[in-house]
Amino acid sequence: MHFRILGPLEIENPDGLVDLGGHRQRAVLAYLLLQANQVVSTSQLLSALWADDDAPMTARKILQNAVWKLRGVLSRPPRAEQGPELLTRAPGYLLRVPQQRVDLLDYQQRVVTGRAALAAGEVERARRSLGEALALWRGPVLSDLVEEGICWPELTALQNRRLDVMEDHFEAALACGRHQSVLPDIESLVAAEPLRERASGQLMVALYRCGRQAEALAVFGRVRSALVDGLGLEPGRELHRLQQAILTQDPTLEAPRTAGTWERAHLAPAIRGPQPPADSPAGPATVPTPALPAPTAPGPSVSAEPVTTPSAPFAPAPRIPSRAAHESRTASVVMLRFGLGGELGRVLAEDRDRVLDVLTQIAREKTELHGGRVTSVLGSTVLAVFADGADPADIAERAVRTAAAVRDSLSVPTGTLTPPQAAVRGLTVHAAVASGEARLPRRPCADSPSPWGGGRLVDTCRTMLDHVQAGEIHVCDETRRHGERAAAFRRACASALAPWELHALHDEAADQPWGRADAGGHVSELELMQHTLLHTRQRSAAHLITLIQGSGRARTRLLMEFQRRVEDSHRGHVRVLAGTVPPPRTGDPLAVPAEILAAYCGIEPDTSEAHATARLRATVDGLGPADGADLYGPLARLLSPRPTTLAAGTGEVLRAWGTFLARAARKQPLVLIWDDLQHADDALLDVVERLTQTHAGVPLLNVVGADSGLPDRRPGWATAHPRTVTLSLSPEAGDALDRLLESLLPPLRESEVA
Repeated sequence: MHFRILGPLEIENPDGLVDLGGHRQRAVLAYLLLQANQVVSTSQLLSALWADDDAPMTARKILQNAVWKLRGVLSRPPRAEQGPELLTRAPGYLLRVPQQRVDLLDYQQRVVTGRAALAAGEVERARRSLGEALALWRGPVLSDLVEEGICWPELTALQNRRLDVMEDHFEAALACGRHQSVLPDIESLVAAEPLRERASGQLMVALYRCGRQAEALAVFGRVRSALVDGLGLEPGRELHRLQQAILTQDPTLEAPRTAGTWERAHLAPAIRGPQPPADSPAGPATVPTPALPAPTAPGPSVSAEPVTTPSAPFAPAPRIPSRAAHESRTASVVMLRFGLGGELGRVLAEDRDRVLDVLTQIAREKTELHGGRVTSVLGSTVLAVFADGADPADIAERAVRTAAAVRDSLSVPTGTLTPPQAAVRGLTVHAAVASGEARLPRRPCADSPSPWGGGRLVDTCRTMLDHVQAGEIHVCDETRRHGERAAAFRRACASALAPWELHALHDEAADQPWGRADAGGHVSELELMQHTLLHTRQRSAAHLITLIQGSGRARTRLLMEFQRRVEDSHRGHVRVLAGTVPPPRTGDPLAVPAEILAAYCGIEPDTSEAHATARLRATVDGLGPADGADLYGPLARLLSPRPTTLAAGTGEVLRAWGTFLARAARKQPLVLIWDDLQHADDALLDVVERLTQTHAGVPLLNVVGADSGLPDRRPGWATAHPRTVTLSLSPEAGDALDRLLESLLPPLRESEVA
């Protein structure tokens, strides 16, 4: 395996890139790679993953899970004789990996070699070694994690040391007479770091040797102004001497005639700047580490404080092993961005990585199904490339179909004039497609370079994606031209770079996850549930619908879709309250009734007990006459943070809760949605089953989801009552949305990890 952190975090084996899992796993691996072959304490890792005031109670357990999963990743075949090992070593963990397998360690060794050659006067060897070290950078260090909010203090030291290495490289190049080739890079560095006197002196020498004496002197003026105005300091003595040498056209500034051995004393001291002692952290005897350039990779914005970094232009060009390794080919790029909104609640706060893993896998599967390849995953952004084939129309069509397939597998169609809406509230899908010529790696081989992940098409896609609304797919003009045989497009006004938006695929109906004619779509059940709600409102009559389905995922999806449709089509006229009953011995058996009551009253989980009681009293008083005084006590006990107070009076509390719901439904039609009701105890089952009979004359629709355990426990469930219906959902093959729904449920934790 080869590990790369000088750019997006990657692991590659002979079979290609290795899937590293979610954000937490990648962050743990990255931090261990920064300290490769050294023991990293558990407290260091916890501090790297969470701020002191932001770590959850289960932080140590989450870290152990991440380590356990990483061990599974690192042990995947093919295994080499000297493969990486993630070991438990007090007081933390040790990642043991051969030096030649980590680009950071390779970089450090090349820098040591280059600086030693520079100190010995072997400037050509120093230039080559330092240049090769800098060329190992593929982009911003750990750019995927930086985009996701990682901001470690170690990165500041990495930045400064990389700048030192760049100045060493410039010094060696100038000593070899290569002032013209390095001039653009020196100019970019000085523009980004105007207070670095050593780099400014190198720029003055390079300009002077190119016959631009006036510009060389102007550099001194700019440095002096920056130092005086910003810090109240004059430039150092060496820079003053260099200015005087330029004014007098000192012969020591001339370029060397040969690129052979050179003594450091022959070059003006101002070019080198003061040299640190051998035991200095920046000196030749110390292994240097890379710095972090400004993030430029695509991905979502983050709220963390950014690390102050130089601009990207002065960074060396990405290393290309040989021109023969790349070729110009027609390609299409798909960039997908998943938005995870606050509506997903606690799930995202605790298990965001797990949800992103599922979304990334869905995108990967749809991409590979259409003959493409996912080349980068940066947080919630996925980049896929399509380049196999000679027909540009076929390539563009497959790219557009992939974007539509990912979106539609996670969406519900709303009509022909508007994009699909998310089937899971809070999840949005944004997509952009760009087509054209690009330089791509040739077919993968044993020593092939990393998969391509940048270039003009990616920049275009990223700019387009910033203007894409939820559910939309924007395409460039060339993609639209090549894809007209497979899809219809319409003008998009949001972005001049993306003038077209996908309107419909010509065979779009076959790809829709909802609205299909087969049994898997459950269209008839949705229509029946909507019709029953209409009947409930018009006749002010309570109804009970029970959905029975074994696996539960299709049932959960159907309940979520019904809730979305009710809230969209009856906005402001019907109140919807929903909950999922926890399994026995994993939660309070009255948790859902308490949640429903709190949601109706507008009581947040962190509300004080006194304020919750006041809100409850105001809500009950607002439902009608004062005969509800008998409800205060039982309902207040239901909202109490001490569930043991309910042990002796569960029946009284549930009766009061049912009466409250009936009064609420008289004021505004009410829909209750239950999932996993088979987990409820007998007292709650009795109330739910009889609710529509006890309060038959109110507009209350009770929708229950359960597995076969409910009819097994209650063989006559709701069969002897009017206005009730039980539906058995047919089994449905698992699909992308099923997997997403499953990922939103609490995961099964390993009993022993790490």
